[in-house]
Amino acid sequence: MDNDQMLWQHFQIDRPYYLLNAVSKRLNEFYVGRILAQAILAQHFDYSASITSMSERLPIWPKDFRGSISHARDQVVVAISSQADYLGIDIEYIVDENFAKDSTALILTTYEQDLWQTGKIFGLNFCEYLTLIFSLKESLYKAVYPVAQSYIDFLEAFVEQIDMENQSVQLSFCPKVREKYGLLEHYQGYWQIQDNTVLTWVFQSSEPP
Repeated sequence: MDNDQMLWQHFQIDRPYYLLNAVSKRLNEFYVGRILAQAILAQHFDYSASITSMSERLPIWPKDFRGSISHARDQVVVAISSQADYLGIDIEYIVDENFAKDSTALILTTYEQDLWQTGKIFGLNFCEYLTLIFSLKESLYKAVYPVAQSYIDFLEAFVEQIDMENQSVQLSFCPKVREKYGLLEHYQGYWQIQDNTVLTWVFQSSEPP
């Protein structure tokens, strides 16, 4: 019995059908994220049932809970809330200059490009800025996926307002997408940048703080 198999069995997580042919790196990412999520649920919410389905790729969060998991190389982050209506989290390593140059028009809307060109973004270089917007949109997509259940293009979501001092943004979707999936008019996003990584999350709740 190898160490990975022992780890899986210790936490009572079987290998899902959709990971039967996955490489070790993908398996390790998957299990570390699920184990961390299960530990948070057990410690903070006294919830011990498995969140891993053998056939569905997304975690099965407890009723009235929202959760999100993200991996980046050797890092994993998990967010779980019993108060959120929408919740998404993402972690990314800062992209290099070649990726930033080749991907600008695929990730940034015209307005998001203008934000950079007009000097309204301070404290970041362009690679950090592009990674930030990419990650914010990833967090937004994860937050709305339980409702939309569909892929949404990067240019169909956009930053409406950005507060560099408080590291927060207001995000939205184009009217066609918003109406098609019954999404909210605005979503709030937040970020931290540290050690060459960008961490972002979207949290939206109808409950008072």
